[in-house]
Amino acid sequence: MYRGVAIWNYAGDAVENAQRFADAGFDAVSWNAPLFVDRYTDDDRARVAEYLKRSGQYLTMHNLLPSPYDPQEIASARKAWRILADWHDKYHLLHGMTFDFWHPHDDQLPLYRECLEIFRGKGVFLACEDTPLNARTMEKFAKYLTPEDDVGILIDLGHMNVRQWMNERHEPEDFLQVFQQLPMKVRELHLHDNKGRKDEHREVGYGNLPMRAVVDAAKAIGFDGIVTVEVTNSQGWSLDEHIRHAIETSQSFFSLL
Repeated sequence: MYRGVAIWNYAGDAVENAQRFADAGFDAVSWNAPLFVDRYTDDDRARVAEYLKRSGQYLTMHNLLPSPYDPQEIASARKAWRILADWHDKYHLLHGMTFDFWHPHDDQLPLYRECLEIFRGKGVFLACEDTPLNARTMEKFAKYLTPEDDVGILIDLGHMNVRQWMNERHEPEDFLQVFQQLPMKVRELHLHDNKGRKDEHREVGYGNLPMRAVVDAAKAIGFDGIVTVEVTNSQGWSLDEHIRHAIETSQSFFSLL
């Protein structure tokens, strides 16, 4: 199991911040495409590669599957995927591509297939966030998969907490049932807290995410992926405070293993 952080959430230089987390015992890091592709130059991306070679951290890249109704967004995503694939071909440092998934599956999945084809055989897994959650949706994904594809699901624990509390299904057995019913292997968890009503991306301890139940459920399905802290700075913290909250949030999970 890897201990990770969504590095795009922190003020300042992402490489320097990643080093601070590495020094605190984080052996994984998640960049996102808006930072890594849209804002970085080739030299910036080479700097990340040199850093990762030194730190040995396990890298995933978070993306947004483009709107199937926006040609400009689609073109931008295709360009980003090619840049990321070329960077990986050069450095062999990318382990996973994860995706926000916001549109109807029948319209969105053909774009997912395009990315699958680009990364097929490269040793990079693909995982969409919070989908597929059940067997019926899995049938839609299955039409686009081949035996060569390394795929899974990213479960956002904050989103899960809202779903469970809004449906009044927040006992330990309810969280266990959700994990047991997932039709794909869980590759990554996004870890943050809320009070069960809206997606606040707060530090663990702020809200009512039942950490013991979540950890037990993850262990029950044999989860061995990345636990990525995704705490945003909505409280005006200093960088040091923000990083401290992230470290404590991660520890709240790993201390229960």
